[in-house]
Amino acid sequence: MNLQLKHISFSHSPGKRILKDISLSLEEQKIYALMGSNGAGKTTLFNLISGFIKPQSGEIFFGEINLTYQKPYKINRQGIGRTFQDLRLINKLSVKENIVLAMQQNPTDNWLTAMLPENFHRITNAAQEKKANEIVEQFFLSDVINSLAAEISYGQQKLLSLACCVANGANLLLLDEAVAGIQPEYRNKIAMLIKQLKEQGKTILLIEHNTDFIADVADKIFFLHDGEISTFENMETLRKDKQVMEAYI
Repeated sequence: MNLQLKHISFSHSPGKRILKDISLSLEEQKIYALMGSNGAGKTTLFNLISGFIKPQSGEIFFGEINLTYQKPYKINRQGIGRTFQDLRLINKLSVKENIVLAMQQNPTDNWLTAMLPENFHRITNAAQEKKANEIVEQFFLSDVINSLAAEISYGQQKLLSLACCVANGANLLLLDEAVAGIQPEYRNKIAMLIKQLKEQGKTILLIEHNTDFIADVADKIFFLHDGEISTFENMETLRKDKQVMEAYI
């Protein structure tokens, strides 16, 4: 399903508009990058799409479904998953257990309650076991499958965060700085995985500052500045826009 934002505006306080009449559309099975300087409103836009905050005006649609005032768990149930800059892994669970928890997450449960170890549901059937193992292998985590999330490297934690987002069953993935602060080895793995996910039918919107990474993976680029969105077909076109580059640098 396509994601559509129609005339979205948002202010943190009176007179300080973070987003001004934003309209954009995401087609299925495409990779989109969202760029902009720090404080431009990129994470605010993610929070609006995923239901953590509500716009002052405008509407958000996923296919024919109006998401504008739905709660985050209901939006997740519609097939929209998200990663966060702080990863939000369960450090006291293993890599595989984190993935199983994402697979079994009941969208009607309170998320904070569901994350408590005493409420964690163990693998209950062979199909879940098989799927969890396949995800572990796909995301290059086989060597640390039984390690606690707190014990693996930051690059591996980024892979695990992405794996959990996919395990949750989402068709639209919102990735917040998926490759920030990691070594080239893991950046290359995540680029490969994002391209694979696109081929598997996923739509991806990612916030990222690494221009080489964006040039490698993105089909289209949105640039957010002063509350407004500009659209570019590729990084080369964006780099030729002096106004955008001045705002970014």
